[in-house]
Amino acid sequence: MRKISRENDYWQIAWIMLLIWAYFKFVYYVKNVSYPATFIFIVFLIQFALTILFFHIFTSFSSKESSLKSFTFTMVYSLFPTFIWFLANSILYLILPPPRTNSVSGITFSIVFISFSVAILIWKIILTYLAVRFSSKLPFYRIVYAMILYLCVLSPYIIVLYKLKLFRVPFI
Repeated sequence: MRKISRENDYWQIAWIMLLIWAYFKFVYYVKNVSYPATFIFIVFLIQFALTILFFHIFTSFSSKESSLKSFTFTMVYSLFPTFIWFLANSILYLILPPPRTNSVSGITFSIVFISFSVAILIWKIILTYLAVRFSSKLPFYRIVYAMILYLCVLSPYIIVLYKLKLFRVPFI
């Protein structure tokens, strides 16, 4: 992440965003989605840009070395765990669609899937922490405070997305 925070090649961001757009197109055809894939991708881009701006603005009060470019690169790379989780979830939806049973194999699948999800979440938290750390150069407690504040601000937004049936889990 330290090296990524000093990156200048914007084509990397373009390729990652193209990969995410392809995922949204894939899901549009796999699942019964209420909104077109392009619309959902635009919503994702807006919420992702707001996430970058939130962390940049919040940390710029305490750090003079905060750079929007650095935040953009590191936050884009912190999307990999999210992408992997969403892709695995969609592929498992094809292979083993809900409802799942209370049999031994169903319970085993649930335990494995929850373990996988928790591991991906921990990876996501670590990458987000490192993204903010190397982009803002703030100490640990200020970064944790910024992340908790972000989750507090994000919570009502997540509920709105769920009610509008855009995302059950936001792609952040």
